[in-house]
Amino acid sequence: MAEQKSKLKTAVTVMVVLLVILVAVFGYLNAKGEKLNEGQLRITAGNHIIGEITLEEIRKLPAVNKKMVINSTGGLTKHKFTGTPLLEVFNYVDPDIVKDYKRVITVGVDKYTSGVDMEEVLQKNNVLLIYEDNGMPLKSKKGDQETMRIVIVNDLYGQRFTNYMVEIQLE
Repeated sequence: MAEQKSKLKTAVTVMVVLLVILVAVFGYLNAKGEKLNEGQLRITAGNHIIGEITLEEIRKLPAVNKKMVINSTGGLTKHKFTGTPLLEVFNYVDPDIVKDYKRVITVGVDKYTSGVDMEEVLQKNNVLLIYEDNGMPLKSKKGDQETMRIVIVNDLYGQRFTNYMVEIQLE
């Protein structure tokens, strides 16, 4: 029994060390590059810029209101989000995006990244680009302007939500 505990402890330690290394590597890789501004969203594929869209333009696209309760480390929080489906944004910028790419990597101004499969984007009102919560504009990381956030409706824990959105990388 003691030998099993020792092996388990060693395995957990190795996993933690590997995770720390991965976080450090991704942090280093994300620290490079041009600084993007909140209130604008750049869509790229590799080194090619497919398009850019402003929050003002996004607000003119079809809006969706979605009530959600998010279970996170801070506990349960209630939200009434207003935004537009990411599919609408892609159709506005270039309708071929959904045909040409399989994966969407969302990037915040703080370099937080998350991934969404294009199949999820194609699901009706599932991946939303949010700009209001409870009737109030989302505030930028500095709190001095408006910003956007990706919310995946089918992701109840919010782990893939990206705040302070500035870029979408397509794969």
